[in-house]
Amino acid sequence: MNKNPFLFLIGGIFSLMIAMGIGRFAYTPILPLMQNALTFTDAVAGYLASSNYAGYFVGAILAGVLPLKKHKTFYLRGSLVVSIMTTGMMGLSHSYTLMLIIRFISGVASALIFVLASSIVLDRLAIAGKTNWAGYFYSGVGFGILFSTLFIPSFNDLYMWEGVWVGLATVSGILAIFAWFWLKDSPNSNVKKDEQIVITQAPPLKRPPA
Repeated sequence: MNKNPFLFLIGGIFSLMIAMGIGRFAYTPILPLMQNALTFTDAVAGYLASSNYAGYFVGAILAGVLPLKKHKTFYLRGSLVVSIMTTGMMGLSHSYTLMLIIRFISGVASALIFVLASSIVLDRLAIAGKTNWAGYFYSGVGFGILFSTLFIPSFNDLYMWEGVWVGLATVSGILAIFAWFWLKDSPNSNVKKDEQIVITQAPPLKRPPA
């Protein structure tokens, strides 16, 4: 398990870049390219965006309902795989209905990654005494948006809008390699938190009578 808090933080940032900066928000700069090629209306574009928002809402609800606490790393990795796959699949389909489904699933994965990565990172930073690094972790959303836009023009010139999605999925896959090995939940974190709760709630010892 990685014990370097800096590498652990980078793994968390990469997770947010994949899920939010690319998986969720890359749709906005790619949209004009898709509209020019597929000639779909603004209403259709809005429905695609709304499908992703609905998926994000469902994913956030599931994160609070499903028993994810003991298997955070497993579910995080699975959600990363789904996010990368749905990003790539957007460039492999010209079906509007299929795109609606893909964007919905992508939204679910984005929400799960955001919740799980936040929980893991904040717990580990607290254990390492680096809670002031939390702001750096959340910068992954904005950095992911900026990072993805650097690739979009080149990918579009070479492979059109389909290649943009596939190219971004490839970039996400590279980032996921580091997140996979650097971002892991600590089995000791829950134990330490439980111990702290027990110590905090334990009644004060009474001095025996003389």
